[in-house]
Amino acid sequence: MINKIWNVCGDIKVNFWLIFAISINLAVGAYVIKFNPKLFGPLNHSLVQDWFIQYGQHSLAQSLWLVILFALAFILGINTFVCAAKRMAQLWPQKNQSGLRVFSVKIAPSLIHLCFLLILAGHFTSLIIGYELNVPVQLNQKIVLPQGNSLEVISSHVERYTVPEAFNGAVRQCTVFLKIQSPEKTEIKEISVLHPIYWRGMSIHLDVFIKKNSQQTTALPELKLIIKKDPGVALVILSFAALCLLMFWYFPQRKKT
Repeated sequence: MINKIWNVCGDIKVNFWLIFAISINLAVGAYVIKFNPKLFGPLNHSLVQDWFIQYGQHSLAQSLWLVILFALAFILGINTFVCAAKRMAQLWPQKNQSGLRVFSVKIAPSLIHLCFLLILAGHFTSLIIGYELNVPVQLNQKIVLPQGNSLEVISSHVERYTVPEAFNGAVRQCTVFLKIQSPEKTEIKEISVLHPIYWRGMSIHLDVFIKKNSQQTTALPELKLIIKKDPGVALVILSFAALCLLMFWYFPQRKKT
């Protein structure tokens, strides 16, 4: 029974139909999102489980495709792992007979599939245990963060162009000074647009929203702090880099084998 389940999980035909089903599911999801932007908009700034509790469970007809997508992706992960494991188990006894280079070429596709699994795992980790907070910038505002941390907006500064004349008065850069507090110490840090702060596993970004025609006035732009903690991003980047290196090495070597 166990062998039968193992063989079904490792069937390449199952892999094909899973990918086909995910493609159809994503197409349906894109259609649903297009006509329900208010329902799925908060998903950009929420953990999946929090979004589903607050929004998704009350609109199951519209959110069901997302539940199915996670289920299909999980089954695809199992299928890919079993396929790779079966292939590696078949090749391992041949490593001494075929030689290191030939063996490496044969096993490379399985390693590429495992890298793909790690990328999926990284994305899944970020979706369920990540952290994101969007807060408008207000002076003397204190923002409470996880694990006893907090930050406070001390001051903000807007730099504008003076030359050339065509850009006179337009916003050039926005800077905010933050007092960041942890249970151990307090720090003063400067943040500006495209120059984020990385602190205790979190990234803090400054975003700016300029109203129409505000560049011709002295009105201040609207500033927003985006605070993120993405625990899966390192795994995604490292696995993707390894996948690319393996593929760049594999295809030229395959032609020589």
